[in-house]
Amino acid sequence: MKQTLEEYLRTIVITLALLGTGMALQRVKVARPFFRFVDKLVILVLLPAVVFGSIAWQTPTKILGAAIPLAFIGLGVCLVPLLFVAGSMRFDKKESTAIILNSAFMNVTYLGLPLVYILGGDMGPASLYAMAIGIMHLTFGLVLLNSAAKKKTSLRKIVLGVLTFPAAFVLIVALLFAFLGPPPYSLKPAFDYLSKPSFVLMLLYVGYKLPLINPRKYLGPLTVVGIFRFAVCPLVTYLGILAFGLELTGLTAKPALIMVAMPPAVFNIVLAHEFKQDLKLYGTIVLYLTIVSLFVALPLMMYILGF
Repeated sequence: MKQTLEEYLRTIVITLALLGTGMALQRVKVARPFFRFVDKLVILVLLPAVVFGSIAWQTPTKILGAAIPLAFIGLGVCLVPLLFVAGSMRFDKKESTAIILNSAFMNVTYLGLPLVYILGGDMGPASLYAMAIGIMHLTFGLVLLNSAAKKKTSLRKIVLGVLTFPAAFVLIVALLFAFLGPPPYSLKPAFDYLSKPSFVLMLLYVGYKLPLINPRKYLGPLTVVGIFRFAVCPLVTYLGILAFGLELTGLTAKPALIMVAMPPAVFNIVLAHEFKQDLKLYGTIVLYLTIVSLFVALPLMMYILGF
C-alpha cells in the first residue's frame, strides 16, 4: 500500500523520537544496565521470536522467492568490489575494513525490520532478507576484523559463530516448519503480539549506540560508504527486481527496497568494540548515514518508485 506524506512523516517522527530517546539516555548511568538487558533480550528472545513468527507459517513458494537472492545481489555488489579496491584507496587497513563492513552490511534488523513493519511491508520476505544479510554479516565480519586485528581464525570458529547466533538457529527451525508443516495456528497471535515491543526496543537500542561526533574528520570514509550504501546497492537491487519480474510494491520487492536503503548496521559498532577498532570512525559512519537514510535516501526512493 502506498504511503501518504502524512503517514511517512508520522513514521519518521516515531522513528526519530525513539532514536532520540535512546541517544538522550547515553549519559544516564542508570540506563546502562537497562540497555545491557535490552541487548540480551532482543538477541536471545525478541529477534528470534520475530523471525520465527514471520517464517514458520509461510508457504514454501514464498520462501523460495526472490528475497534471499536480492539480499545476496545487493550484498555482493557492495562487498566484492570493495574487497579488491580497498587496497588502492588512500586509507589504512582499519579504515578500509570499516568502509567495507559499513558499505556492505546495513541495519536490516534494528532499523530495517521496524521500518518495514511501520511502512506496511510483508514481514516474511523482510525477515528472510534480514537473516540472509545477518548471517553473511556475522561470517564476513569475523573474517575481516580478525584480519584487521591480525588475529587467526578458522572455518570451524566461523561456522560455530553463525550457528550459535540465536536468530540464525531459530531461522533454521522456522524453515523446517514452513516446509514440513506449520506449528498450530493458535500460537501465531502470540508471536505477532511481540512485534511492536520488539521494534520499539530495537530503535531505542540503535539510538543508545549512536555517538554524536563531528563528521569532518571522517569525511572520506563517509563519502565512500554513502555512495555504495545509497546509490550503488539500491540501483543494483532495483535492476535485480526488474530482472526477476517483480512488482515494485509487491510482497518481496517493497521490503527489499526499504532494506537496501538502510544505513550501516549498528552491529558493526559492536564488532569494532570487540576487535579494538576505531569506535569513533564506526560511530560517525553509522550515525550520520542513519540521518541521510531517514531524511534523504529512503524518502527519495519512495517518492521515485511510488510507494
